[in-house]
Amino acid sequence: MVRYFFIFFINIIFCLGIESISLPHNALEIASSNSGLANSKNIGFNFSNINNLKKGFNISSISWYQDVKGGNVEYKWGQKNHHYLSLYNLSADDIDLRYLTPSEEPIDVFDIHHISLAYGFGTTISNNWRIGTKTSIIYNQLYTDESVGYNLDLGISYDYNHLVSLGLAINQLGSEKIEGSFVSYPLQTGLGVTFNIDWLYSQIHSDVIYHDSFPNEFTWKLSSSTQLPYLNIITGYNYSESKSEFSCGLSFQYRNFQFNYGIAFHQALGTPVIISLKYHI
Repeated sequence: MVRYFFIFFINIIFCLGIESISLPHNALEIASSNSGLANSKNIGFNFSNINNLKKGFNISSISWYQDVKGGNVEYKWGQKNHHYLSLYNLSADDIDLRYLTPSEEPIDVFDIHHISLAYGFGTTISNNWRIGTKTSIIYNQLYTDESVGYNLDLGISYDYNHLVSLGLAINQLGSEKIEGSFVSYPLQTGLGVTFNIDWLYSQIHSDVIYHDSFPNEFTWKLSSSTQLPYLNIITGYNYSESKSEFSCGLSFQYRNFQFNYGIAFHQALGTPVIISLKYHI
């Protein structure tokens, strides 16, 4: 019973199972509900968007659900061929472990630690096509269980014209080793479309995501990005049968410095927040 409740609790915290691969890494990803698969500056789901980013360092402070905290350091370089490195971590110590029926005193406490090191590469083909791939090495420590995994993400996007872009991503092509055996990560696939609305200085993104862990449902994501002088306002919405969540944020840039803020609102789990500071080289 204790073990079942522990697994249930971890699923609530990470929302994607104990693999914890697709969690937001920076403020833009959480503010947009990790959408913008077709053509945006979000590399969270479709890594081909790395071609839309300028060179620079990005540091993020993460306050996730249920007092889980962490950070992420990213570095992007290259002009024609784009390269990317990141070091990401989440952790929580001394979390109370209880039975399904709440009690005044916990039966035990446990820790959560998640670390991933990633390298990515992207390039543009014939101006209209962008491709990208990211590989990650992942370490998880949940209670007394430890695992080490390897993951590969693939993405491609296409600008149909100035107004419409399309995108496709296949993520979590990998596995992790738990107690001497290998377990495949649940596959994620996504299709997206982006509309440029020049007269509003805005982009509208719409994505549909399929996740192997939830075979009977799809996730729909919708977000907007409106560019004002020095300020970018971002909104997002994530909906499926098991979860709905609104998110928003803003991005402020002055010269080479950029400040990003993202927050999501979940009725049961709380309001995770990510603050990012980026320096453009």
